[in-house]
Amino acid sequence: MLARLVAIALAALTFAAPVLASAQDAAVPMRDRTERIGLSGRRGPSLFRPGFAIGEYTGWASMRDSAVNLPWQSRDFATAELSIATPAGEVTGNCGGGQGHRNILGITFDRETLSYDCEYGGAAPADAGMGLALARGSILRRIQQPQRAGSLMWNGVEYRTETRRIGGLPFGGGSVMGYVITRDGIEIGGVDLNGMRPTFYLPPAGSTDRDAVAVFAISLWAFRDPANR
Repeated sequence: MLARLVAIALAALTFAAPVLASAQDAAVPMRDRTERIGLSGRRGPSLFRPGFAIGEYTGWASMRDSAVNLPWQSRDFATAELSIATPAGEVTGNCGGGQGHRNILGITFDRETLSYDCEYGGAAPADAGMGLALARGSILRRIQQPQRAGSLMWNGVEYRTETRRIGGLPFGGGSVMGYVITRDGIEIGGVDLNGMRPTFYLPPAGSTDRDAVAVFAISLWAFRDPANR
């Protein structure tokens, strides 16, 4: 009987350990338990495919944006091609999307939902894919910066993101200032766009989330958001 009670107690502790660890992680600010890495430039394959380095993640990104403007309607488009060298191999990405506006005499009366998606190949998992869309957010957050929300599927795990100020000035002047990335509701990384150069926050080396968060953050950085033009 005693042995059975001990076994039950050990099983309960084993089950509770991840929950306790998650609660502890959530109590510590994301910036204090992630690695802060600034974006560095490097030589890329061509002038239109400039290289970058973010810690051990290197590669190139080709980012384009365009717009169609009519007297009554306009539409912004954004595309990106990515090559990211990760410890698991080269991950490729093809992203695209945009947003439309209905205008009368220069005044926007209706705004279509923003949509931006990425497909991944190479060393990426078979289920890898990202989607980003317009989000509502609170009144204060909408005043602070445009609201976006999205998710990344990676090896059966769903990572989520939303626009959030990480550092710098408290208001973005109409531009997106940064993104926070979460897993199971706990902040595990992000990218700060509110400065002279982007700053990435990645899970510590050795974390099983590090590659996914790096690819997610790089994809968000490569998005030529219409609000930032």
